Amino acid sequence: MRLSITAQLDNGGYYVVDEQKATPRLANYIYDHRLSTEGIHQLLFHLREFQGICHAFGVQEVVLIGTAALRTVQNHIDIVEQVKKETGFVIDVISGMDEALLGVSAIKHTLDVRDAYLVDIGGASTEVTLLENGRFITSQSFPFGAVTLNQIVDTTSNREILRLPEIVTRAFGESAFLAQRPDLEMIGIGGTIRNIARVHQAHTAYPLAIAHNYRMNIEDVFEIVHWLASLPLSRRKKTEGLSKERADVIVGGGIILLALLERTKPNCLRISGRGLRDGAFYTHILGEPEGPSQEQTVLQSSVRNTLRRFQTSEEHAAHVTRLAFDLYQGTIRYNLLKTGLDRILYASAMLHRIGIQVSYYNYDLHTFYLIFSSSIHGLSHRDIVLTAAIASYKGRRRMRQLCQPYQSLLTNDDLAMAAKLGTIVRLAESFDRRHEKRVSGVQLTCKDDRFDIWLPPNTDAEVEIMAASAFATHVKKAFGKTLSIGV
Repeated sequence: MRLSITAQLDNGGYYVVDEQKATPRLANYIYDHRLSTEGIHQLLFHLREFQGICHAFGVQEVVLIGTAALRTVQNHIDIVEQVKKETGFVIDVISGMDEALLGVSAIKHTLDVRDAYLVDIGGASTEVTLLENGRFITSQSFPFGAVTLNQIVDTTSNREILRLPEIVTRAFGESAFLAQRPDLEMIGIGGTIRNIARVHQAHTAYPLAIAHNYRMNIEDVFEIVHWLASLPLSRRKKTEGLSKERADVIVGGGIILLALLERTKPNCLRISGRGLRDGAFYTHILGEPEGPSQEQTVLQSSVRNTLRRFQTSEEHAAHVTRLAFDLYQGTIRYNLLKTGLDRILYASAMLHRIGIQVSYYNYDLHTFYLIFSSSIHGLSHRDIVLTAAIASYKGRRRMRQLCQPYQSLLTNDDLAMAAKLGTIVRLAESFDRRHEKRVSGVQLTCKDDRFDIWLPPNTDAEVEIMAASAFATHVKKAFGKTLSIGV
């Protein structure tokens, strides 16, 4: 059971303010297709706990979703009525198809995806969905999950798991669509897959504590699951990256994942840190089940939400971004930068000022760390580091210091490129110094050792020109050219 409390701002922004989890594992209390009295008591106990947290935050609307543990029991109608009577909560017990669609909604809001298998391994069920060109094609719910499989096989002691339980191999083997599109990527939702990724990150000393959009080779997935299976429960509980609450069921969930990998034969596993709760928010609260509205990309939607969360002027950010792209196109014409950097430049220019909401002083440092902690969707982990470096750029030495903990993700060429784009963003910011759009556009020309920026004729921008001229040293170091600004 998971509780997520999300705040919505008047400007349309939103962000998570608190989360709480509980582990009643209702599947363990199902006997003869009915949830036992003890299981109902466990459910009510944790719901009252969640209710207290909701009251503390003044929650105005609650969406309560019931999945496999409730939809598979014969007494779920009585349970829903008892929960409503004793807590006031109304549980929406959804089908396996609806559960899969909520997962699809979470994915389409937070990841760029075209063709993929989506797998959500829950406690009592597993949902697998096929997407083609970003569109839902088909889905199937299987009646087993990490908890229920834990009841079938002994996952508390060392054992060989190459022989998968018949219930899993038979169910996956009889599902034709699982073998329909080999060599797609697989996107994993839920705690089982997320924990496997975090264990892998710990093993490889991965520098970012971010599971969302993390990629694993299939061979590495098998290696991690088999390694976890070889450990006694006492050691599993001490495994770095693995939640203690999941130590006793991680292998059961891992068995399901390995069976799916064998059946679908994907080219990689990508992890989603967003799942059913997020899909419920996007679908039931925002009313956007199919992904970002207004034809925005995942990145654009995420960046705009971040600006709104930190009360940063979207108008100023958008204008600075337009000026930055004017300069970037000029550097491409003169072979000073390559194409294909649009996404990083867009995110960097739009978010260059969010650190001011912490403090104006050293706001570049605050910008760097806020970008890491703000869930900028639509960027790879490498691109998140580069975006933070570019948006906060105040010189090559400081940038290298900030990026040092993440150096395994970057090359020297990446840092040289970030210095150039960082200089471009600083220049663009300067050309809107008074936030009045006095400079409507810029044009860049380069000849020999000159870096000439031309403003439209009759532009009254003395303050802006003076601010931009202060970055002449950065232009010289990044591009090896002398800055000149003319009208």
